[in-house]
Amino acid sequence: MTIELVCVFAGFLCGFFNTVASSGSAVTLPLLVFLGVPPAVANATNRLPVVLAALVATYAFIRAGKIRWAIALKLSVPPMVGCLIGAEIADHIDPSKLHGVIAIAVVVALVLLFTRIKTALQSTLNEPERYRFRDGLYLLLVGVWMGLIVLDGATYLLMVLILSMRMQLQVANAYKNLILAVVSGISLVVFAIDGNVDWRLGAFLALGSLAGGYVGARFAMHELAKKWTYRFLVGIIVLELIHMAVMYFTGDMIN
Repeated sequence: MTIELVCVFAGFLCGFFNTVASSGSAVTLPLLVFLGVPPAVANATNRLPVVLAALVATYAFIRAGKIRWAIALKLSVPPMVGCLIGAEIADHIDPSKLHGVIAIAVVVALVLLFTRIKTALQSTLNEPERYRFRDGLYLLLVGVWMGLIVLDGATYLLMVLILSMRMQLQVANAYKNLILAVVSGISLVVFAIDGNVDWRLGAFLALGSLAGGYVGARFAMHELAKKWTYRFLVGIIVLELIHMAVMYFTGDMIN
């Protein structure tokens, strides 16, 4: 199997997992690094499949009537502002200094998954949706993280939308993908201006992610999504931790 086909398949998985749950970057980021792409370029290039998959998924959710534009605008502004801050930080920070921050964020995401979110994902909430000042602050902070390192950003988005704002899973997934498309698109432009995107590998990843985003959106609107979204989240984050442990013990995290 050629590198191009591997990238297309990895892009499909990235698009599918990001649409249904999150952390599709757990597939594509390690692959880019394994292929010898410098960490900063890998971080930037990875935004391309994320953006395109999120756009395809958002279109599918719009056609299904899951997105209301007045709410979408209100939800998108805080993470957009946060993303600009995060992308600017990422553009000027030594990538090797981010390993510890990423490890902490992944562990925190895993711990939070064993709280109320499992019940919330698998049940139908009877409480009305809400948007408070603190929710805007949460979205701003998630935007900063997504601009800095997109990994697990969608997990934190889902937690804010479901646990704090009390959205149903399908609705939360719709707005999550819309925000992911906007935020990742902004950071992609910032990185592209600085010449940090590998467009050749990114194109093959994006090709697969288009299909993954479409398939993921169809699955996310199925009843089975309530059960499998949580399993995907836990499984992918565990894989992230295993990958980081391997990198640590082989000395790759030092470089």
